[in-house]
Amino acid sequence: MNYLIKNGSIIDPARRVATVGDVLIVDGKVEQVFDMAEMGSEPGPIPEGTEVINARGCVVAPGFTDLHTQLGEPGEEHRETIASGTLAAAQGGFTTVCAMPGTTPALDRAGIAHQVRAIAQRDGRVHVELIGAITLRREGKALSEMIELAEAGCIAFSDDGRSVADPALMRNALAYAGALGLPVMVHCEDSSLGAGWAMHEGAVSTRLGLPGAPAAAEELMIARDIALAEDTGAHIHICQVSTAGGVARIRAAKARGTRVTAEVSPHHLTMTDSWVLGSLAPRPAPPEPPAAKGKRARRGVAPELGLPSWLDPTLLPPYDSSTRVSPPLRTGRDVEALIAGLNDGTIDAIATGHSPQSRVEKECEYGLAAPGISGLETALGLVLTLVHRGEMDLVNTVARLTEGPAQVLGRSPATLRPGSQADVVIFDPDQAWTVDAARFASRGKNTPLHAQQLRGQIMLTMVGGAVAFRRGDFGRGGPGGRHTSQLSGILGGE
Repeated sequence: MNYLIKNGSIIDPARRVATVGDVLIVDGKVEQVFDMAEMGSEPGPIPEGTEVINARGCVVAPGFTDLHTQLGEPGEEHRETIASGTLAAAQGGFTTVCAMPGTTPALDRAGIAHQVRAIAQRDGRVHVELIGAITLRREGKALSEMIELAEAGCIAFSDDGRSVADPALMRNALAYAGALGLPVMVHCEDSSLGAGWAMHEGAVSTRLGLPGAPAAAEELMIARDIALAEDTGAHIHICQVSTAGGVARIRAAKARGTRVTAEVSPHHLTMTDSWVLGSLAPRPAPPEPPAAKGKRARRGVAPELGLPSWLDPTLLPPYDSSTRVSPPLRTGRDVEALIAGLNDGTIDAIATGHSPQSRVEKECEYGLAAPGISGLETALGLVLTLVHRGEMDLVNTVARLTEGPAQVLGRSPATLRPGSQADVVIFDPDQAWTVDAARFASRGKNTPLHAQQLRGQIMLTMVGGAVAFRRGDFGRGGPGGRHTSQLSGILGGE
C-alpha cells in the first residue's frame, strides 16, 4: 500500500530536520515530505488507495537500528527465534537489528551465516544484519575465518559477551578486520578481576553479600583494546560501556584520533546497582501514569538520580535476578557519566543489548542466573525517561538510535529523504504505559521493568514501506486538521 502520514512531528537527524508536516510513501519509498512551515507544502493529489495515517501529537522518524541483539536462532530457540525477536524489534521501533553470534553453534563459519540469513529472509519482520564471531566457538583460542564470514555478509565481528583475553590474538583480529574495513565490536571485561561476580562491586554488593565486578575490570580492557586499535589502525567498537572511567578513556582516545566508537544500553542509562537491593517492604501498587498527556509530570522524584517517580526500583524485592546483566548495573556516578558521554558524542549509539533468557535460566540463585535483559520493547520508553527529565534532547536521542548506529557501521544513516527506503517509526513520546512482560513479543520475559510505568510508546513501525507493527487502530480515522505539535518546544518552536 501507499501511505500518507499526516500531522506528525518529523525528526530526521541525517538531514538535520525537525519540523511538523506530512510524509508521503509510495511503492515502499519516501515520495515526498511536506513541511507545514513552507508555503504550498500541502499534499496535492495522492495515489488512489493511499491510506492516511493520522500522526497528530506523535514523532515520525527513520526506523531505529539496534547494534546489539541476541536472536538465539540457531540452537537457542528456547530463548528467542528470529521470528519472535524481529517481531519484538518492530514493536520497539527497530527496523534493523544486528544479530550477535552467541548462538549454538556460534556464528563462526560462512555456512552458519548463510543459514541465519535464509531464516531471516523467511521469518524476519525487520532487516537482520549479521555479526560474525571473532574466534572459533567464541572460545578466544583461534581466529574464525573472518574473510569467509565477511564474504558471507557479516558486517562486523564480536565474541558477544566475552572478551578476547589473549592480546596477541586480539591484535591479529584487529589487523584482519582492518584489512576488511569492518569494525570489531568488543565486550570489555578482564575476567581475572572479580571472577565469579554477580553484580557491580561496591556498597550495595557488600550489603547484599554478593561477589562484585569492579569498574576496573571494564576500564582495563577498554584501555588495552584501544591501545591495540591504535597499533593496528583498525576500527574498534566498545559494546555496552557502563563505567565513568570507560567513558573517560574513550573520550581521550577519540581526542587522539583513534578509530573507536561506543554504545550504551538503556538500562545502564537509567538504572543503578540499587535495583539489585530493591526493597524488603511489601510491593506497593504500581503508581498511576501522568494524567495529562503532553504535560511533564511533577509528582516528585525517587531518590535515585532524580528518576521520575513512576520508575521505581523499590517495586522489586532484593536479589531479583532480572537485574543481573553483563556488564552489571553500576553506580549513580557512572550513570551520570554515561549520559554526559551520550550528549557530547563520546558515546555514538544507544543499543539495547537485548538478551532474552528463559525462566529456568533466571529463576534461580542470583549469582547463578544468566545475565541479560529483554530490552527491545522497552528501549524507547527507558531512553525517553532522560528526555522527560530534561537530561537529553529528543532530536539527539533519535539520532543516537538512527544516525549513530549507521556511523558505527560505516553506512549512510536511515533518513526520510525523498527516494529513500521507507523504514519509518512513529512514536508518542507522552504515552504512559505499564510494562507487562507477559505480553512481550520476545520469548524472553526477563525484565526488571515489569509493572513499571514508562512514558513513550511505539505506535507504528514500517519496514520497506510495509507496516510491520501497528498498535491497535493507530492512525486510522482521518487526517484531522493541521496543528502545532505538542512537541514544538522540544523541536525548537514557540
